Amino acid sequence: MEVTLVEINVKPDCIDEFLRVFRENHLGAVQEPGNMRFDVLQDSNVPTRFFIYEAYANEAAVLAHKKTPHYLACVEALEALMSEPRKKTVFNGIFPE
Repeated sequence: MEVTLVEINVKPDCIDEFLRVFRENHLGAVQEPGNMRFDVLQDSNVPTRFFIYEAYANEAAVLAHKKTPHYLACVEALEALMSEPRKKTVFNGIFPE
């Protein structure tokens, strides 16, 4: 399992638009064959900070996700909404097996 944790900080006046854009990405991602999880989390203390927890079966599924129309549209829209570049950390999933 390949897991990516993405931190996205958005401009204060862009939260609603971010949620609209990311809802479409989420709805598409959870239907992908290799997707195991795609959670969108908002920081309780910093409402402009979001974390995306993505779990895919393998690297091929991750690469397939990055070619989907919903991912490409989301990444394009994010540029105008973010207050700083995205931060990504990639993990190898151990448990569950």
